[in-house]
Amino acid sequence: MPSRMRLVGYRPDPPVGDAFTVTGFAGAGFPEQATLRDLVTPAQPYLAGTGMIRGEQQRRHSYWLRYLRRRGGPTGPKRVCVDLLVRFTTFDYVPADVGAGPASSRQAALASFPCWGVADLSVSPHAVTAGRNPFNKFNEVGSLVFTARLEAGHGTMPAVRVGYRVHHERTTVDGVLLTPEHDEVGSFLVHSDGLFEVADRSPATRAHFLVTPVDAGVHDRPPVALAAARRPDAARPVWHATGLTTAPTALAAPRLTSYADDTVVVTGFDGLDGPQTLTVRDAAGGQRTAMLDAATPEPGALLLAYRADPGPGRAGGVRLLLGLRFTMHRYLVAPAGVDRGTAHRPPEDGDAHVDAYYGDDPTANREAWPVLWHRGRRHPGLLQVALLVSGVDGGPGPRAVRNSTGAWTRLVLTPDWEPGGDDHPPRLRIGWHASHGDDTVPVEGRLAFDVDSAGRPTLAPLDDESRRRFTVTG
Repeated sequence: MPSRMRLVGYRPDPPVGDAFTVTGFAGAGFPEQATLRDLVTPAQPYLAGTGMIRGEQQRRHSYWLRYLRRRGGPTGPKRVCVDLLVRFTTFDYVPADVGAGPASSRQAALASFPCWGVADLSVSPHAVTAGRNPFNKFNEVGSLVFTARLEAGHGTMPAVRVGYRVHHERTTVDGVLLTPEHDEVGSFLVHSDGLFEVADRSPATRAHFLVTPVDAGVHDRPPVALAAARRPDAARPVWHATGLTTAPTALAAPRLTSYADDTVVVTGFDGLDGPQTLTVRDAAGGQRTAMLDAATPEPGALLLAYRADPGPGRAGGVRLLLGLRFTMHRYLVAPAGVDRGTAHRPPEDGDAHVDAYYGDDPTANREAWPVLWHRGRRHPGLLQVALLVSGVDGGPGPRAVRNSTGAWTRLVLTPDWEPGGDDHPPRLRIGWHASHGDDTVPVEGRLAFDVDSAGRPTLAPLDDESRRRFTVTG
């Protein structure tokens, strides 16, 4: 790897924990500008110096990483259990010079080298089991530290090696040695196709770490058309809305899907689509129509854990793992006078303004349409939303149903859309209703889907009962 290409944005986190501390990091990634020789090994000599810059494609990824050590073997009690979240974005590189001329032949050859990079890589502990991360079961003293570095030698692309170092001090109770002092090092690899894996097939790492994909996982690296290269002076325009409301058309109802496992029945849903069009307003009072851009899918997923504590006559608790999977799309704001479902034809004298005429299909020419933003962040649309039992929802994940009590459990999840207005955008809400055979009163609550300031999807509880029963990973 040439010395000029380095990992950028790496920021270590402060230690988290008490006797056993965990230290992660954030912001690591590839530089946004590089040469082809930095990204492809080996590169053809006459192409090696071609400048590459970050393009417009990107995919978000998240993995659930668990560190677990037990006392007395694989079936013994937990000593230390750390739940972590690994998140990053993969993006495409495109040639920096896309103009006509002698360089066009070199650029055409780059179609065989679809280069992708990694950005915003972070490893951090996250709360589990009703807001707590029980990462130290027996007050064991020690530390777990993660670091990252950029390296080559993995196929034709560089990768990010996430290293870890574990230290456990000896544990003695009443003069009896329970665990000896222990040190261990290992690593994982983050590839630019979205794969996060244990490096070098390390037996020790595989014995104590569990990697669970949360999102859609690995993708291919599709070649990028030269016209899609991003120039510094050609960024996509943005339309800032102060109010968003859905069109008056009714949304199609999702398919209700039931899953039964012994004494557990979970009724979820799939096939849910959000609004295709929005009515948007800006600070000046202008009103436009925003249309969902189905050509820019960004698949995503979140894991939900539902827990019910032991109740009267109940020996253990109930744990259900669910997968919320969806595809996010951007909204594009149409020019004034353009509205879906209306044929926009120029008048007979041909004096129609260019912004008011896009042909019979107003979505046919959208290259200059701005992207919809609201309150400082891009407002996403949702398609193909499903909330089902994890492991049977078409995505990866651990076995979802845990019911150690034998008492029957019923969980029903129902989506609904709030139309939005000046104070908030249209948003997805998920109601839930749970009944347990040994409880006298059913419980219920609501969850809210949203995106944070970085554009990452989130699912948050809206009431105390939801906060007590649900934990979200992603």
